Amino acid sequence: MEDFEEIYNKFQPEVYRFLLRLTNFDKLLAEELAQETMYQAFLSFGRFRGECSLRTWLFQIAKNVHAKAIRKETRQREMTERHAETESPAPTENLERQEMLARLRELIADLDEPARTIMQYRLYSDAGYAEIGRILNIRANTAAVIYNRTVARLRKAMKERYGYEI
Repeated sequence: MEDFEEIYNKFQPEVYRFLLRLTNFDKLLAEELAQETMYQAFLSFGRFRGECSLRTWLFQIAKNVHAKAIRKETRQREMTERHAETESPAPTENLERQEMLARLRELIADLDEPARTIMQYRLYSDAGYAEIGRILNIRANTAAVIYNRTVARLRKAMKERYGYEI
């Protein structure tokens, strides 16, 4: 128990920051998902095989917890939309930026693997190419090439589809 408490104290802030970026800076959701991540890590700690760093293992759990939350949110939103009689107006503050980020997140979510995972780790956790390479069992240079090519494709898609220059 004391060992995991040390792990919690050391890595929880990093997991929170990773999830904060994944959740588009929704502090409450990121905190909730960080707690769920650490809880799932606690339950699974006996199965940690040490094939990757503890940080990488926790980030993978966080990514899975986030994906599960997205699926749950999508189901709830669909149910709400079916039953809602009227829609509330969207906030106008930063609307264009929010829309651009939402479209970019959609494009990233639609990427094939390993490009999607590489983009998520680079953008949301500031993981280096070497760490991403270890996670995906590829060379760091390969991760860098995939990242740079994907950024170019995303820029082109954002401009062609939506008129955004990023």
